Amino acid sequence: MSEASSATGEGEGSLKVAFLFISMPVGGAEDFLLSASRYLPPGIEPHFVCLRNLGVLGEEARKAGCRVDLVPVFPTKRINPLGIFRLARWFRENEIKVIHAQSYHDQLFGVIAARLAGIRSIVHQQKTFLKLKGRKGFFIRHIYRWADHVIALSEETRRDLIAAFELNPKEVSVVPNAIDPAIFQPTADRAGVRASLSLSSEEFLVGSVASLHHTKNHRATVCALALLDQKGVPLPKFMLFGEGEDRPLLERLIAENHLEGRLILAGRKRPVAPWLQSLDLFVLASDWEGQPLALLQALDCRIPILASRIEGNVALLSPDHPGLFDPQDVVGYAELLRRATADSAFRDSLLVFQERLPRPSLPLLSNQLAALYTRLASTL
Repeated sequence: MSEASSATGEGEGSLKVAFLFISMPVGGAEDFLLSASRYLPPGIEPHFVCLRNLGVLGEEARKAGCRVDLVPVFPTKRINPLGIFRLARWFRENEIKVIHAQSYHDQLFGVIAARLAGIRSIVHQQKTFLKLKGRKGFFIRHIYRWADHVIALSEETRRDLIAAFELNPKEVSVVPNAIDPAIFQPTADRAGVRASLSLSSEEFLVGSVASLHHTKNHRATVCALALLDQKGVPLPKFMLFGEGEDRPLLERLIAENHLEGRLILAGRKRPVAPWLQSLDLFVLASDWEGQPLALLQALDCRIPILASRIEGNVALLSPDHPGLFDPQDVVGYAELLRRATADSAFRDSLLVFQERLPRPSLPLLSNQLAALYTRLASTL
């Protein structure tokens, strides 16, 4: 039933917390909890639990020595009562005291299984719910009421969740995203980093870390670069780091606009930190984001940023960041990209602005999570 890696840092009497995922692909929620688990204080024992397959990050975490359990009780995303009973039994057999779930299906299965096992559950939500319709809306409403605690990414989302689900305000807290400061930091030797990645030390490099999905608005990037090319503006090399279902579409658009060699679908890069450190400019053109870890990573690597003016990006960069653009305004996006590429003084002004922005501390957030786990477990 369970296939587990060897665990590190386990001790008798430790409080066992299960971080639930259907799978662990490359994503913000997975990256955040993996990073946060490294800063949990002694006495908290994290278990990463995948309910279908490990995924890229699950495999990486195993190789790095993290405790990762494969408990494949949900072969599909359909409600599976037998799978829920098996998961509840696994919780009891492994002495799990608290579960922490970040997305709809692992929340759905995990919260019900936790109630059956008599343990505590936490759901972690990255956005508000404006409409709660149909079957999914029915289950979401009940999951959030059944959970013992709800975590939101911002105070605004916290207020919206309390109102939408009529939750107890004392059991809804704010834990923003944060990144590992030991991994994402400025480099003093960008030329050396580029050499290690077989990149030119002379070329101006722009990059974006985002899945190849329509919500990431990569079509706007293609259109912006094509517009600059039509105007005879020298193009930088633009590298998209990520994979996803839109790759065939983007490959076709790149070819149609003759951007081969200038807009590169570079694929998923692990580790991504050196690729960020190699960049002269970072761009995130998404239509929607929760609290994008990629922006935090670029901030801590001290890379000037251009980003779409959407709620998640503005929450991190502030409404006054001089590199914001309307995600639907391709002309404005193209002009901002041209300016940032050509004008080093503008890039410096972006960095000066970004240095003043507050940064969430991952060690402090990990201690906040540990205190929450301990409090909930003490009520068992």
